[in-house]
Amino acid sequence: MSPSHTVQPPTPVVPPLPALFDQLGQSYVLADRQGLVVDVNTTFLALTGYERAQVLGRSFYRLFVPPSERAAREQAHHEYLERERLDDSLECAVLTRAGYVRVLRWQGGFARDGGGHVTGLWLAGQEIADRSAPPPVLSSHEGSHLQEFLDNAQDLVMHLSADNNLLFVNKAWKEKLGYTDADLAHRSLTDVVHPYYKAKLLYQLRNLYEGEPVNKIETVFLTSTGKPVHLIGSLSAVREPGQPVSGHAILHDITDRIKAERLQKVYYSIANLAISAKDLAALYGAIHRELSKIIETSNLFIALCDDARTELQFAYYVDQHPQPRAHAPRPFSSGLSEYVIRGGQPRYITRAEMQQLVQNGTITAFGLMPEVMLASPLSVGERIIGVLAVQDYHRPDAYAPGDLDVLHFISNQVALAIERKRNEEQIQRQNARLNAIFESGSHLMWTVDGRGRLASFNRNYGAYFLRRNGAPATRGLDLRVADLARMDDEPRSTFMQYYQLAETGQPQRFEVRLRDLRGRDLWIEVHLNPIYLGDGSFEEISAIAHDITEQKRAQLALEAQEEKFRSIFESFQDVYYRTDEAGLLTIVSPSVREVLGYEPHEVLGRPVRDFYYEASTTDRLASLVEHTGNLRNFETAMRHRAGHPVSVLINARQAVQGAPGSEGIARDVTELHQMQDDLRLAKDTAEAALEAKTQFLANMSHELRTPMNGIIGMIDLLNQTVNTDEQREYVDTLRKSSDALLTILNDILDLSKIQAGKMRLQEGALELKSVLERIRSLFLYRAEQKRLIFTYHITPHTPRFIVTDEVRLLQILSNLVANALKFTNEGTVSVVVSSVATDGDYHTVRFAVQDSGIGISPDDASRLFTNFTQLDTTSSKTYGGTGLGLAISRQLAELLGGEIGVFSDTGQGSVFWFTIRCRQAEFEDLPVALPDAEGPVQTFLTPPHILLVDDNPINQKVGQRLLYKLGCVVDVATDGPDAIAQATALGANYDLIFMDIQMPDMDGITATREIRERLGTGCPPVVAMTAYSMQEDASRFMRQGMDDYVGKPVKTQRLNEVLHRWVRPRPARRPRAAAGAPEPLALPPAPEATASVAAPGALIAAAPVATAAPVVEAAPLEAPVAAPVAVVAPVVAAAATPPAPPEPVLDLAVLHQLQELGGPEFATDLYREFEEEARQLVADAAPLAEAASAANGTALLSPLHQLKGTAATVGAVALAAQARTLEIQLKEDPAADVKDNFLVLQHYFVAFAEAYVSALALAADADAA
Repeated sequence: MSPSHTVQPPTPVVPPLPALFDQLGQSYVLADRQGLVVDVNTTFLALTGYERAQVLGRSFYRLFVPPSERAAREQAHHEYLERERLDDSLECAVLTRAGYVRVLRWQGGFARDGGGHVTGLWLAGQEIADRSAPPPVLSSHEGSHLQEFLDNAQDLVMHLSADNNLLFVNKAWKEKLGYTDADLAHRSLTDVVHPYYKAKLLYQLRNLYEGEPVNKIETVFLTSTGKPVHLIGSLSAVREPGQPVSGHAILHDITDRIKAERLQKVYYSIANLAISAKDLAALYGAIHRELSKIIETSNLFIALCDDARTELQFAYYVDQHPQPRAHAPRPFSSGLSEYVIRGGQPRYITRAEMQQLVQNGTITAFGLMPEVMLASPLSVGERIIGVLAVQDYHRPDAYAPGDLDVLHFISNQVALAIERKRNEEQIQRQNARLNAIFESGSHLMWTVDGRGRLASFNRNYGAYFLRRNGAPATRGLDLRVADLARMDDEPRSTFMQYYQLAETGQPQRFEVRLRDLRGRDLWIEVHLNPIYLGDGSFEEISAIAHDITEQKRAQLALEAQEEKFRSIFESFQDVYYRTDEAGLLTIVSPSVREVLGYEPHEVLGRPVRDFYYEASTTDRLASLVEHTGNLRNFETAMRHRAGHPVSVLINARQAVQGAPGSEGIARDVTELHQMQDDLRLAKDTAEAALEAKTQFLANMSHELRTPMNGIIGMIDLLNQTVNTDEQREYVDTLRKSSDALLTILNDILDLSKIQAGKMRLQEGALELKSVLERIRSLFLYRAEQKRLIFTYHITPHTPRFIVTDEVRLLQILSNLVANALKFTNEGTVSVVVSSVATDGDYHTVRFAVQDSGIGISPDDASRLFTNFTQLDTTSSKTYGGTGLGLAISRQLAELLGGEIGVFSDTGQGSVFWFTIRCRQAEFEDLPVALPDAEGPVQTFLTPPHILLVDDNPINQKVGQRLLYKLGCVVDVATDGPDAIAQATALGANYDLIFMDIQMPDMDGITATREIRERLGTGCPPVVAMTAYSMQEDASRFMRQGMDDYVGKPVKTQRLNEVLHRWVRPRPARRPRAAAGAPEPLALPPAPEATASVAAPGALIAAAPVATAAPVVEAAPLEAPVAAPVAVVAPVVAAAATPPAPPEPVLDLAVLHQLQELGGPEFATDLYREFEEEARQLVADAAPLAEAASAANGTALLSPLHQLKGTAATVGAVALAAQARTLEIQLKEDPAADVKDNFLVLQHYFVAFAEAYVSALALAADADAA
């Protein structure tokens, strides 16, 4: 292709509509703007009975429209042309030559000239002879002709099914869009329509299929290469008996017309940008946006050169592969941009042509070479100022040669816009310099011509004029009317006087007071100077004024402050005074009249010591003020005019601003002292009464508890010796009565503690669900006895963990739940917990106990929560109690930072609620039980059904054995999908799921989330069982949806604790045994000497490995266990002796535990399987550890994690610890060099392989002995 290409403007294409509609059996007529017939097709002539010559040039409406409709149709014709829009469907009558009236359904469009202007309109339609009749069916002969016609048609014709599949497209359709039959076999209409137009087209098709006429559509299809093709045409529905509805579309390509219209719009837009853009940067960006409307501009630059062509500046540069310092100027050299500028012609350059230009030395390549480039010089007249270019790095066919015409056509306008904007900016910079001088400072500057009109002014004057007159100042404004006329008489005459003096050539200066629109004063200082031209003639008066309003306002404000101080001074209740250096009173406030009984003039000039009750007070006060500079809260007595003392509180200081003497304020505190004395007496009386009450209750507690202890103890002993049912009934009555008496005693003591202020909260982290479970367990039996439904619910936004006093929270809940159960005979009792307010980490949590019991009337409800209050005080009352429970609950709720209340009505049940203020906690804040603590194992009445999820066979076996020992029925899932399938299977009823975290295909977190989504509220608890052993790991798993956490290696006691925490009692059922699983084992008694770690000497340390040992391949699976061999490369020779492991190689306690779980054969098989698995893992990981890289480090994490978990399970302590060390190192830095640490891991593996064989042999010998 030639580097240059001749520019040709785009031309429109006219579609051959008459012949097309003849083939479709539709009438067609084209009329100009006056309604004269320009063209008709044969079908229309046959319908009307005319010859072509008889209709061309005649008025369509006078020849073919019935007289009664003629005027309305002609008017509609002109309206269509004026608004350039037709109705979607027209049903109009046509008058034939023989005088018959035929009714047709029309669709149409507009005819346009090459410039896109409307020259007329065309109509195409079909006669509506019988609206219910089906459309005619073409014979095979007619169908073949129609097929041939459609394939030869220039317009795009397609047949669509009701679900928008392409049933047929003609040849022009495929050629225009570039699709083959094979491409179309897998595409529907939605695959070819532009995404922006898809919704509208589908909406039109849906309306068409539903029976609404849709005659005209305008849309955009995408070619096989992704280029848009603009189309306009018509749609029609095809309805055949027994067939689904389908659609026909005839579309005409108007892409060239759209491009031409867009090109014209872009041309004019760029011309306007030179005016509207605020600066060159905005202009460049706007030019880029406008060009993107007509061609691809992902990579565009504008390079400008000076007239001497010494420097090239990339003024605008947007590129997918930007070059460093792309915007920095460079010398004008031999780059591709310079090549285009020198040539002065637009260029269409391919990559091959660029390479040829570089090879022959014509140009020098800068940066990445594109596949294709369009470049056009920016010319202003005969002068070239730069180059405009677009390019593409990936597709050689990104641009067509016609795009170069478009770019060159636009480039001249771009050059003019850039040149104009550059000149504007230069003028603006010069004006800015001048304006900066004019606008600098805070002065008002303006000029007035000889006729009193405003000639120029700065912004300060503009702001002043607007503020004073309420309208903006403008040049040419007559100041005598717009400004001076608005002034008062005095300032107006002042301005006129000084203007006249300035016109005589005498400079003037004066101050004047004005008023703004709000009536506020404005003070200015004005300087007037005459301006003369070079010939000595008078031109203007220059005025410079300074706004002195603020100084005037400050002066007035000072006066107002003085008046305000005087008003305050005179309204003082305290006595303000000031003395001179001799101690004589110089100022005193009028309040001396109310405090001491003197008039102010009676004390002025007298010594201040005359007014103190004790003369020595004056000397002490003066000495303190002199040494400290000020005195605060000095209490003394002053003498009233009547002679009695007045207690005052004095605050005094040395006089300010260097004046001699002192000043102060004296406040009368006589009444305050009386109030304090009264309060002190009341406080002493209350404390004495409270202390007596507290001592009495303490004595009573001791005196009552001593016999109560004997009574309760004897009842318990008596209960063990009863022989008859009658005696058992008597003892049970005694026990209940004694428990009730003890509860009353405890309530009274709690109330006394609260009232005495001795109740102290013991705050700690707790789990809300655990608290409610304890309440449920405590009261479930009582609810079942009364056949009540007892439930609880925690709303989703309530924090799971909080910090508060758990004992007191349980005390309130227990009291409210006990009351609810007591006063409810049928129905439900429920506890609802929700967070009602949040302040940072603090929440206000609301607990509501709702029942369906007897209810409380509003009058009775107002008497609740007070001491010793019972609503039913009759001798025949049904319910007992002391009336202290709710009073204690109220005071406990207040101690916990909340309140308590009730909503109830008689017979409607009750809702007792209380709130507490607590801090949100995290899982790690909870008190954690020591996982290694051993204790007696609790059994289950019914064996729990457990799902164990782990991908490692060894972990599966160990987990199964531990759970069987704890009395569980266990199913095993090998991965995440298997766990989901088993947990959600029909009939599955698991009590608990133990879930491994790291598994292939799907991790445990994802599997848990899927199980919870499927099972909803019926999902059993899910506990993480993983080798992730850090505390933050446990917290993370809890946040991601796990209910609890068990670390590997798993301890029996820890497993038992988790089981009893989450497995709830349920009705007895026949357990479903897992496939191939042994029967549940009876739980043996815990051995007396079992410990969580091995005894001294029970751990086998790693023996050194010879460093020079050769590499040996992994032994086959059938190899004897007693002959372990090295797996991978030996320890490097640089280390004379491998490091001693910080952890034992083999934990014999784990080995013995495994033997106890499944017997010696089980343990032997387990260790052999682990050795084979670990050997393979170490072998696979060795090449990755040799070469440090981020990819290798990431790939190493999976085998290391698997090795860590399984090694911990079988007691390979040193191996597990080293694997964990490597895992942590690679998580922090995947590219870390771990070669040396991996050699240590290999050493620990070899040592373990030897150690477990020896340990198994020793165990076998001991059993044989």
